[in-house]
Amino acid sequence: MKKTDLVLTLGQRLILLLCVFLVGYVLTVLSSYVLGRLMAGNTSGAIRISAVIQDVLTFILPAIVTAIFVTRKPAELLALQRKPQLTAIAAVCLLLLVSIPAQEAVIYWNYNLSLPESMSNFETIARQLEATAFNTLKSLMANTSAAALIVNILIIGVFAGLSEELLFRGCFQRLLVTGGVNRHVAVWLVAICFSALHFQFFGFVPRVLLGAYFGYLLLWTGSLWIPVTAHVLNNVMFVITAWHQARTEGLEALDNEPTLWSVPMTVASVIVTAIILRYLWSLRTPASKTTSTL
Repeated sequence: MKKTDLVLTLGQRLILLLCVFLVGYVLTVLSSYVLGRLMAGNTSGAIRISAVIQDVLTFILPAIVTAIFVTRKPAELLALQRKPQLTAIAAVCLLLLVSIPAQEAVIYWNYNLSLPESMSNFETIARQLEATAFNTLKSLMANTSAAALIVNILIIGVFAGLSEELLFRGCFQRLLVTGGVNRHVAVWLVAICFSALHFQFFGFVPRVLLGAYFGYLLLWTGSLWIPVTAHVLNNVMFVITAWHQARTEGLEALDNEPTLWSVPMTVASVIVTAIILRYLWSLRTPASKTTSTL
């Protein structure tokens, strides 16, 4: 976008985004509290409705409101206009599958990270947050019917992936890049914020890497629909895997402990993942070729 297409300074745009985000967050908390009281006998239902409210008020609304206020071309700012390439979508789908062993290695390392004794209180709190998040997942997976699976796919997979990408990559990252911030700095800064807002320290590094991957997909392709596809597929695969395990082995079989693949499989995964990333990089738009070396 041209600078003349945008109003306000970068700082003012970011403050606007933060203010709308905080208002949406407060409304989400209040709504979730009311739902929890009204639906005391249906915990999973209350969680699902709260998740949709959060996606709308905390992620979608701030992105759209900010884009409308700072430009007359909100869809262009959010990178929604460019149609996704089918080859890019195919590569993203393939990458999701072949990168599993490599991802598990990072997840395993971060989950089993040992902190100094001086940080024991922090570690206790962080572990409690991990357990709370996992217990929430288990409550959603308690119903192993096909209908429950479809609802979870729509809420946890599709809607969450779309709304988070709209806020973080479509709005936040694009505001930084169009405001003159170095593209790589913008990608990693947004990825760190993306991971931090999940409040899971022992999953922080894998989410940073995942967020950076989504950010570079947007840089290379110029279309938000590519990282949205990658994010949705990642979430959907997680939901289906957890649902299948709960259905076949029982809810108690769900375990938050990551597992390592064999060394040959992990090495092969890293190599093939790098090859596919190189291919996605080769699909970058003419604009990104002239303004970025990566």
